[in-house]
Amino acid sequence: MDVLIFGGQSNMQGQTEILSEQEVVTNAFEYRFAADSLAPLKNPVGEDLRADGTLGPGSNPSTDPESWLGEFVLGGSWWGNTNMVPSFCRAYIKETGAVTVAVHAAKGSTVISDWIPGTSGYKMVVKKSLAAINKILREGGNVEHVFFIWLQGESDAIFNCGKDEYKSRMLELGEALRRDVGIERFGVIRVGYFVNDERDIRIMNAQSEVCAENPELFLMLTEEAAAMRDDPVMMNPYVGGHFSAAGQERLGLLAGTALGRFAAGK
Repeated sequence: MDVLIFGGQSNMQGQTEILSEQEVVTNAFEYRFAADSLAPLKNPVGEDLRADGTLGPGSNPSTDPESWLGEFVLGGSWWGNTNMVPSFCRAYIKETGAVTVAVHAAKGSTVISDWIPGTSGYKMVVKKSLAAINKILREGGNVEHVFFIWLQGESDAIFNCGKDEYKSRMLELGEALRRDVGIERFGVIRVGYFVNDERDIRIMNAQSEVCAENPELFLMLTEEAAAMRDDPVMMNPYVGGHFSAAGQERLGLLAGTALGRFAAGK
């Protein structure tokens, strides 16, 4: 089995306008931490988990975002709508033929420093990822590949994070995940436009440079997110800077194909 860990902020958590499809992904499972189970993978994905690992109710139209952010360390797809994980895994499996386990470990409105070692975010990513691997092994399965997939940086652009600072944090996170979880590669879905000025470009450049300078660990999966800003079909019409269900599915297809081709040696 191959383990794919999906980390980042709201676009990785999933903040789309609709639940576009709920078809089960063939040969794919989602690891659910609260139940310690491997469930058939389909939309919606993710769990609303507190720092102590307990499960809370999923968000809905009456959920207060500020209260939610204060309570949870990881989040399921916002309002139970579409996320990229099923599309990503379909594309990955098409290239590799591998049975795949998805670990969704993202939370909106986070900066990269919320995910580095020592934070509650990092601790829960590691705990959930290792629990998924151990679940597979306990059930007699083998783990062939472990990959981490990252879509994050919008909040760092908001707070004017410098390129070098962001690169340093990415390197710290990647090296820690390799040490603590055993990831083979840190795959990057390069962030798109959020504040629509040079602050976004600094984060994009930071991510591109980290991948180019550290190819033994980092892997650029797609840079398509930036171009999607100009296509209204790809963007959530109700929440600025966030991808629509169609946009999530598009990014999942592109990035999942890229990682699948890498894993298959293509």
